[in-house]
Amino acid sequence: MPRRGDIPGLKGVRKYMLRAFGITILILLTAVVGAFAAEGPIAQFTYSPGDGPYAVLFDASGSTDPDGEITSYQWTFGDGTTGSGKKAAHTYPAAGRFSVTLVVFDTAHATATATETVTIAADGTVSAPSVPEFARAAVPVGLNVGNAAPEFSLTDAAGKVHSLSDYLGKVVILEFWRLGCPHCRATMPHLKELYERYKDDGLVVVLVTPDWNMAATQSYLDQNGYSDFINLWDDPRKGDDQVTAKYKVWTVPHTLLIDRHGVIRYTGYPNKLLDSNIVPWL
Repeated sequence: MPRRGDIPGLKGVRKYMLRAFGITILILLTAVVGAFAAEGPIAQFTYSPGDGPYAVLFDASGSTDPDGEITSYQWTFGDGTTGSGKKAAHTYPAAGRFSVTLVVFDTAHATATATETVTIAADGTVSAPSVPEFARAAVPVGLNVGNAAPEFSLTDAAGKVHSLSDYLGKVVILEFWRLGCPHCRATMPHLKELYERYKDDGLVVVLVTPDWNMAATQSYLDQNGYSDFINLWDDPRKGDDQVTAKYKVWTVPHTLLIDRHGVIRYTGYPNKLLDSNIVPWL
């Protein structure tokens, strides 16, 4: 029996429209979440002299895909020829300057490109091997895993300015701590163990120290075997402009792991940062 206010024949139509509306909203939400979650690949390569005159070896092992896998590496060598593969060897026909381009594809069919100029002298020797420059990942800046870590600049005990971007190409343990915090001091041996284990693979430890007495904190680090840590002063007088405040660190210790492209890969308590969190990004 129809309820009061119901129009005969429209009840089924209303249910159908509500169901269709719900499905549409679900599809839209799925698309939006997928668009924000997906990260494209990052193309990166080096080159070095090959066997014989005019020969060059190319290596794209530094290319990464934060949330997937690179499935294809395509090369354009700058002399009208092409190649494929993570590593490629190519012999040029003569001396000159050649613009070499690498295009990588991931499982989602997203692409990224890197280009470098290779110079070959008249005697067939190749210019000095390239040093990879690690670009900041093109992902949203934020404080969650998968975000690009917010940029900042602070000074160390000697007055030297350090920016987070100075450490692109390194894997960074970013540690917020205070000397007067017993839990902070208790976690230092764990950070030291991780540093010693992976320092030769590009791991660095950067401390953000919002203490009043920077000399005392540096003295503690030096006397206890932590002088290899990069200790940066986060002046408490800055209030809301402190890096600690901008990173919304309300309690210490607090740790972030940042990959070679500036992307946050871990956030939480320092003693819960494990080898398994670090190794994939070395």
